[in-house]
Amino acid sequence: MVLPNPVQAQETSVTTLDTMIVTGSAQPTRPHQSTQSVTILNTEQFAPLQPNRVFTMLQQVPGLHTDEMSGRSGISSLYLRGADPNFTLIMLDGIPLNDSTNQRGGSVDLSTIPIDRIDRVEIVRGPLSAFYGSEAMAGAINFITKSASTAPSLRLLGEGGRFDYLKGLVQTGGSVGPLSTNISLSHTQNGEQIEKDSFSMDSAGWNFSLQTDSNVDMHLNGQYTDSTVRSFPEGSGGSEFALLRETERRKTREFLTGVSVSFPIPSGWHHQVFLSVTRRIQDVSNPGILATPTLFALPPADFETLYTRVQTRMTTTWTISPQWKFSLGEQLTHERGRRNGTQDLSSFGGPSDQPDDFAIRRTLGGTFAELTSVWWHKLTVNSGIRADISQGFQPKVSPRIGTSYQLLPSIQVRAGYGKGFKLPSLSSLGDPLIGNPSVQPETSVGWDLGLDYHTSDEEFTATIEFFHNRFRNLIDLDPELLNQGIIRLANIDEAVTQGWNISLSFTPLPIVSFQSSFTHLTTRVTETGNPLRNRPKWRGWLGVTMRLSSTVNVKSQVTWVGSSFDFQVPTQTTRVGGFAKADITLNYHPFTTWSCYAALENVTNSSYEQFAGFPAPPFTFRLGLEYRPEF
Repeated sequence: MVLPNPVQAQETSVTTLDTMIVTGSAQPTRPHQSTQSVTILNTEQFAPLQPNRVFTMLQQVPGLHTDEMSGRSGISSLYLRGADPNFTLIMLDGIPLNDSTNQRGGSVDLSTIPIDRIDRVEIVRGPLSAFYGSEAMAGAINFITKSASTAPSLRLLGEGGRFDYLKGLVQTGGSVGPLSTNISLSHTQNGEQIEKDSFSMDSAGWNFSLQTDSNVDMHLNGQYTDSTVRSFPEGSGGSEFALLRETERRKTREFLTGVSVSFPIPSGWHHQVFLSVTRRIQDVSNPGILATPTLFALPPADFETLYTRVQTRMTTTWTISPQWKFSLGEQLTHERGRRNGTQDLSSFGGPSDQPDDFAIRRTLGGTFAELTSVWWHKLTVNSGIRADISQGFQPKVSPRIGTSYQLLPSIQVRAGYGKGFKLPSLSSLGDPLIGNPSVQPETSVGWDLGLDYHTSDEEFTATIEFFHNRFRNLIDLDPELLNQGIIRLANIDEAVTQGWNISLSFTPLPIVSFQSSFTHLTTRVTETGNPLRNRPKWRGWLGVTMRLSSTVNVKSQVTWVGSSFDFQVPTQTTRVGGFAKADITLNYHPFTTWSCYAALENVTNSSYEQFAGFPAPPFTFRLGLEYRPEF
């Protein structure tokens, strides 16, 4: 197959063992047969909490840390096994969301991903360049949306809450002949949660499916978002420490769509072609960051970035026998990025309208192969390799191998090893102030070892994993040039992340279930021995779901996060304290077509921050009313 097949993923039930993992491999795999470290979140797990953003959903994932810079308007990032946010490939139905023109090296701001259409999330840990090429150095996360519906459907949702929170949603689906549809429209807005911040987003999403008599499946998925946010700039010290009291404004418009054509042929062959297009425009007005009341550490800037990505992937899979399966594929990606704007360098003795422009385009190509074999009905070996050729860089070869052994019917042991790489972002290559066209790809090597246990009825499951990653040629500001007053990026650092995580789920009674996870992580920069910033040493999560009656259920979760290092310009290096936060949601379903809920966030009104000077929102509540008529 070409890529994680969004269509096949959506048409498979997410509540049974027949769920297929379609991320990180050319060959969809059942969860208990996978050789990879995978977590699947489905609607049964996150819907009772009524989350209104991706950040809330991902808090329960072992080996994954998420942070949010103050309120809803702040940038939200994820760190998979301690890796930088831009080392994880983020996708929507297999369409990449990473923007190579942003100043964070291509990471994704989770706060601008609409949550209403998401039906399942697949998180695959470990280097995945053997399948995806660049951008999957630490792993991949695929948000899989609701599939096109053949039966008529309608969903109306209204929410309101503290801090002038409002949300409206309309979803509808149905079929006309062989064409099935699912369409969604939504508007979300938040007033001031933390000083001077605000958030507003409109989104539209679509899923179309066409099945023909010739067994050819065609699917068209896509999304358009338009968001406007205001918050204190990243690194400024936030509302507590920022010397300059002006906020940054970011307006983002993003269009993405993907079309897949899948068809089997006799003798066990299966072909798929996938084409995706992404276009993202972002306008940023940054007031700058003051190091002293009169000296700018980061000058004011106003600019617009335009990022376009066209990607096609073709895969052929041959099921040789029930024990052997082979896949071969090719991927071609064309990226184009530009930035137009100015920086005010008058405080540095320069012009007040210094151009800050760049324009870069590049084409990347990769060929990959994957082989899965089953031995003695207990040992599964999955191996893959990919060769990438990119303009201006040496060819890269990325291998991966994973094994799993069914020790007992309920116990599985697995291990994996892989290499990854990430091309320099377009911004790091072309930025006229700090960019360096000579920087080389960052690389990674990682391994993991896991033990999975589950009872036959899935009432109790447990997983423990150990992992180790080494990242080389990390791109950062060159300290030697800084001593000479020159600000420029270079490949200077090497870092190691390692640790272990445990996850448990237990359903002692049909009316109550428990889920928990715990992650212990250590990180260090090899040259200095210092830990990486914004990565807590430990993180824990506990969730409880209770069905009080046939019409009422309660979902609660508690998150514990340890302290971590942070850097803000006014405070320099500092340690941010740990915290605990609790959320509770009460769901009431009095009628077949009507339901309502009350979602309470930070119910203990804990005072904490994940970035120095950026306080998290206090106690917050949301009330929602939903209508789903029967047809």
